[in-house]
Amino acid sequence: MIHKALAAATALISAAGMAVVSAAPALARPLAHEHISDSGSALAQEENPNFCAGVVDFPVRHDWDVEAMFLFTQRGDGLAYAVNPIRRTDVWTNTLNDQSFTITRVEQEKDHSIIDNGDGTLTIVFSASGVEKAYGPDGTRLFMDTGTFRAEVLIDHGGTPADPFDDEFLEFVGVITDPGRADTEGRDFCEDLVTFIG
Repeated sequence: MIHKALAAATALISAAGMAVVSAAPALARPLAHEHISDSGSALAQEENPNFCAGVVDFPVRHDWDVEAMFLFTQRGDGLAYAVNPIRRTDVWTNTLNDQSFTITRVEQEKDHSIIDNGDGTLTIVFSASGVEKAYGPDGTRLFMDTGTFRAEVLIDHGGTPADPFDDEFLEFVGVITDPGRADTEGRDFCEDLVTFIG
């Protein structure tokens, strides 16, 4: 996806127990259920002094709007499974010419299987499926990435395998499958900012 690494990182947060689930089996017991809204605006170079360093030489305003629902459910094995639907829009604007590069993402992250390894760790297989689109200053769609990313992570369960709230991420084990359309494969986000709004 346009920021497949960003999508994977978001999914890792979900799998690590910091985000939650939306569709649970009928017998699953909810451990947490929360709706999150976040929006804001900031100068990208102030948020992160290394933002596109050496590539983007103009000030970029980052506006974002995020809606997410977090739900953890406990299944028959006593472990907590997460599902996390997310809708996000990021707008990157060159403040010198008011031209914008917009990225929209609709995604659902979901824990598929959790194995208690018996050594204080859990192996979680999760997926992130959805669509991400990029639009230029005139509203024309430039790129679209879509598909289902499935991967595996290793989590320290803190001595409480059934309690996801004290879990700690240990390791990204690897990608299992990554099919789908990827218009942005091989592209560089910072270079795209220069090309489309510079």
